[in-house]
Amino acid sequence: MAGPHRTPNYPHEECTARVVWAAHILFYLKDNQNHEKLHEAEKNVECGSNTDESSDCETDYETEKNVILSGPRNSVRQKFLDCIAQLLSPCKGWDGVTATAIREGEDGVEVDIARNDGFLSDEDCLDGEIMGYCEMLEGYLAGSAGAGTGRNTTATSLTEFELKMIDYTSRRIDHWVEILRQTLEIAHNCPDWNSQQWLGQEAAFKTWTTMTDLILQFDADDETVKSRPLIVQQAYRCLGLTQVRQLFSNTFGTKAGLKLWSKLNFVARPLVDCRLLGSIAAREPQLRNSKISLVLSKSKTTLEAKDVVGIFEAWERLGLGSTPEPVIRMLHPFSQRFEMACAEKFSLHAEMQLVMHYEKSCAPRPTLDYFGCSKRTCLLCETFLGALPSSIATRGRHGVCYPAWGVPSSNSGAIKVAVERLEKSLLARIRGILNDLMHPRQKSLAANVMQSGMVSDFSHLTLEEWQQREQDVQRFNNKQTIQHNDLLIIRQYDEEDGIGWTQIDPYPYLGTDKPFKGTMRIEHNPVRCRNLGSGFASFAPYQEGYCVSLIHRDAYLKDGSATNRSILASVRASCTSTIPHEYRGPMIALREIRHEDYADITLADFRHLMDYLISYRNTHVRESVPDLLHRAPTTFRGVKICCHGEVKFHGSELFVSVDLTRANQISLGSGSISPISVCLGMPIRFWKDLDAEFRHNPPGWEGGMTADSNPNVAVLMMETDSSKDEWGWAPMYWNSQIGNVWAVREDGRDLAVKDVAMMCHFARRKLQRMFEDVMESGSGLVSRQRVLDFITWDNMITHWDETGGH
Repeated sequence: MAGPHRTPNYPHEECTARVVWAAHILFYLKDNQNHEKLHEAEKNVECGSNTDESSDCETDYETEKNVILSGPRNSVRQKFLDCIAQLLSPCKGWDGVTATAIREGEDGVEVDIARNDGFLSDEDCLDGEIMGYCEMLEGYLAGSAGAGTGRNTTATSLTEFELKMIDYTSRRIDHWVEILRQTLEIAHNCPDWNSQQWLGQEAAFKTWTTMTDLILQFDADDETVKSRPLIVQQAYRCLGLTQVRQLFSNTFGTKAGLKLWSKLNFVARPLVDCRLLGSIAAREPQLRNSKISLVLSKSKTTLEAKDVVGIFEAWERLGLGSTPEPVIRMLHPFSQRFEMACAEKFSLHAEMQLVMHYEKSCAPRPTLDYFGCSKRTCLLCETFLGALPSSIATRGRHGVCYPAWGVPSSNSGAIKVAVERLEKSLLARIRGILNDLMHPRQKSLAANVMQSGMVSDFSHLTLEEWQQREQDVQRFNNKQTIQHNDLLIIRQYDEEDGIGWTQIDPYPYLGTDKPFKGTMRIEHNPVRCRNLGSGFASFAPYQEGYCVSLIHRDAYLKDGSATNRSILASVRASCTSTIPHEYRGPMIALREIRHEDYADITLADFRHLMDYLISYRNTHVRESVPDLLHRAPTTFRGVKICCHGEVKFHGSELFVSVDLTRANQISLGSGSISPISVCLGMPIRFWKDLDAEFRHNPPGWEGGMTADSNPNVAVLMMETDSSKDEWGWAPMYWNSQIGNVWAVREDGRDLAVKDVAMMCHFARRKLQRMFEDVMESGSGLVSRQRVLDFITWDNMITHWDETGGH
């Protein structure tokens, strides 16, 4: 059987040129973005316009901090790196983008930090302020032992380092203060702003009006040095009062209030990050002993003269074929700019500086496959980091393709492979745009889903039904309710015991027959891998964060309840596959902040709810759509390794790309990690396909191997622990009745078919013989270790190239 399709091997210099060409062409084609639009896109990214980040602004600081500190060890360290990156980013814009990585030792850690500008001043020499600032940061972390869970949000004094931090990030702070000031100058004329209607919210009103006075008096030329710490501190106090956010909503409206709250977050962010770092260091003693190491890089990408070509020549040399007329019209205005841009020198982004820092062995490799970033990663950096044999995660990407992107250059096989994969990804995106240009498709519109049947079906009611509904509404209106007179949630208070609680009265929403109610509590979004809270779904001594509670008729599947058409339409609009579970009868969604205590639900909560419903009990694994660029964030690609029967009876390829979800993994169980893949630096987890089609040979089966034979999987499961007697043997479970097997990367990144093909080919054609020779000769640990030392990614690629994958 022929191996996977192989692309031509270009010299590294030409690979670099091809990435530069493709990045510029993609940039020009993508909505014809000009520099002003790019600047606007960058602004929107940092403002949190992406929907995945907007919900973060809806969570108050204390809740967010508690969720972070109660998370797993790696997620705490990831937040630690992000906070340091943000504190080392003094300004907005390209120059200030910062990336961090961590190297853990026995008693402390070293944090490597790179920045786009290389920490150089305008005079092209090291910024003298940065060294002292880093020493103060190290001292701040070292002194966090007594911080406990962190300083109180209403702390009145700033530490010496916090004052220094505000001064160091002054350009970023001043930018957001100015934006907030402009917003307030427009909104401050609201007729009800100074009214006396804020009874019960006096503390929030006073805190915000103080903040307003500071902002409106802000003058970057005269008083910024004196007022800046006061502004940041007051913004921090505002974030500690949830009533301030409600004040925004009541005064400016929900949408405008949320935008204002988001901008306030950015003003306070340096102090929030600083104190969150202190809380993390208080919890993790190892992080208190942190050493800051600056990565000083002057590497730049320069194309050779022969590669500085016209845009249409580059198009043809990229293998994109003849240039269609629509593309010519789009690219022609950029012809001169393209050739001039290719002649420029491109600096490495901070993330790439870290990659090259470790590839050049300037420092040991990080112990966590995660780079902290002061902002989201660009498209090229994110793709490159994901293409490395041991992929590196970040806080996410904003999707902007920056064409002035320095390409990492190294003789390392890992770098060469990542550059090739980056080029393929860019070309796939260009072909996708080209396909849309040549074959425009009409975008389908999702069905308009009614938000509530309580109002929308009034026109179809009879007079008796109308009167009954009116009585129900009147009865509920007479009850004392929390925010906005919700008819569902009633606040109760026992004056004798001094205890308050919330009572849910779901009737008649669940039906006039008053059925037993059931509750599904959603603490985790399986599609976006986001933790909302913990301790709600089952008994726990304490609770953190919040959950989305879905109240329903307890027996809705068997009590005759009709299909919930609102949920049906919403779920269908959220996914293209068949709905994995049928939802019947009326359902009520609430935000639960403590046990039996509730708050207003948000649009972000509705998104979490939809993600939960589309993934509930969904165990179907689908084949991937070739060249599909846009998938659900937590739908990642794995590989189906087909057994002998699948190939012979169904004509399948040996390796098939498939889409897996978190629900798939939960249904499949724990699985097993391939020892060979661990040695290669890309741990892969295997599961047997539960389909029993090839558990027994089909009628008429002929051949030496059974239908469920899968030697590719068996050889990847060979034991590599040289101290064990089973060295070189696959476990019995993986040596018989294997069938088809699902394979995914342990780090959650997409698994490429070619990577699996190379691993299997290397293991079967090369490693298996080496294992057998050592076992037959009866050699000891030294010979076994020699085999293990040979199992590297570079040796695998070399063997693949030498044999042509055959």
